Amino acid sequence: MTPAELVAEALRGGTDTVAVTGATGWFGAVALDLLYAALGDDAPARVMGYASTAREVAVADGRTVGVRPLAELVSQEPAPATLLHLAFLTRDKVASLGVDSYTRQNLAISATVLDAIAKHQPRRVIVASSGAVYSSTGRLASDVDADPYGALKHLDELAFRAATHDVGGTCVIPRVFSVAGPRMTKPGLYALGSMIQMATAGGPIEIRASGPVYRSYCGVDEVVALALWAAYARRDVVFDSGGTVVEMADLARTVASVHGLGDDDVLRNWDPTAPASRYVGDGQLMEELAAEAGLALRPLPALVRETAAWLAASIER
Repeated sequence: MTPAELVAEALRGGTDTVAVTGATGWFGAVALDLLYAALGDDAPARVMGYASTAREVAVADGRTVGVRPLAELVSQEPAPATLLHLAFLTRDKVASLGVDSYTRQNLAISATVLDAIAKHQPRRVIVASSGAVYSSTGRLASDVDADPYGALKHLDELAFRAATHDVGGTCVIPRVFSVAGPRMTKPGLYALGSMIQMATAGGPIEIRASGPVYRSYCGVDEVVALALWAAYARRDVVFDSGGTVVEMADLARTVASVHGLGDDDVLRNWDPTAPASRYVGDGQLMEELAAEAGLALRPLPALVRETAAWLAASIER
């Protein structure tokens, strides 16, 4: 099945109300797309999106969706039976906000959603975590000053699992490494997004890192769909996002090929003796869950094409 088909299958026959926090971010927008595709005409009554402020967004099928302020989640009626918590200030905000403000703002988001869980007692909670919870020491991140993003994600995992279990619900936590696909925001912050931007401009694609850099890519919609399926299947689980493991030179060559460029359009000051950077999840559990669910994980070239198509279309809009 595709991610959209898997979500439709998971929700088939139910009447649950679903709440999505972070509805204007990358994962939140993908979640709205999948839910609206699965629920069709019932979606406006059953899916509630939340963000920092009220606004309107367009889902993939062209419908306009009203997004509510996050503070209103606690008073939502009817109460959500399923909650996808996808709201979090991204790592790049640390530099502009400073550690103290960044920490306070993320804790305020977490506190609001935890309050909503205590009140609404949802049967299913999905929380997007990050591969950043794994520190360089091999332990889970705990130093807020040195790594506020990773440490706060770790705290969120602990808090949301406990809060969900306290109300008798199922909690699913995907630890996200690198993803691709539609709805990418801030492409310049991501290796894949910046490579696509360089290729779209005609090249060359410049790889800044001189040493080996490894990342693992799957579809953002694959992560969201599989997490939803696991929650509806009552699979209380934490899993790393997996997918294709690729070194940056191979990623750049794939991007070049998709855009009609050649290997000569990939530039790099290569130093094979430089320390390797490896930000790769253990994808075995995700692959096992996908096989059980019947979800076909897409290969890297397909993911690159979809991401490039989305970014090209967003420029036109």
